Amino acid sequence: MKKLLVLAALLLALAVPAAFAEVELGISATPVPNDYTGETDMVTGFHVGYNWGVLYLSWDALAMPAGFVSTQTSSWNGDMYVSGPYAPGFLNLYDVGLLIPLRPFILYAEVGTNNLYVYHNLAGGSFGANLRLGAGLRFGFWGVNLSGTAVFGDFVTLTDTLKKLASPETSNEAISAITERLVPSINLTFYF
Repeated sequence: MKKLLVLAALLLALAVPAAFAEVELGISATPVPNDYTGETDMVTGFHVGYNWGVLYLSWDALAMPAGFVSTQTSSWNGDMYVSGPYAPGFLNLYDVGLLIPLRPFILYAEVGTNNLYVYHNLAGGSFGANLRLGAGLRFGFWGVNLSGTAVFGDFVTLTDTLKKLASPETSNEAISAITERLVPSINLTFYF
């Protein structure tokens, strides 16, 4: 009887978090400037999210055009400019944060890391940092939201920027650093 009670308590403990958790699948559209044509490309993104209470985890993969990948992977080697590969890739954003459901509204803020995967691993591979803020509406099993993602080269730059927000003397500088990097996306999300 004791073993049965322990097993029942264990199953209940595992079921309670799952009862309050949700999985999200979605698709997004993000405008990204194309440095080669001078125009703006509309980039498709794919979203997987998991929230449990107010804890929010997500992974977004944006299908980046070859011009963006080349610009982001180019570098200076001494006095010589080395152009990155002109190949498509995926910008992967791995985030953790808070999601506040104020039905039908949702608000979220996340911090995470990012990685640029280039087709056939021609370049890329280093990890950066990102900050994401979003708000939207949820209609039952689906919803629409608008998010803004600020991508930073590394966590040190992101941390320094967030620290500057706390000081009245440097808060305007930090807000400018975030808003200059902020890239908007519109997201269609399905909840399971």
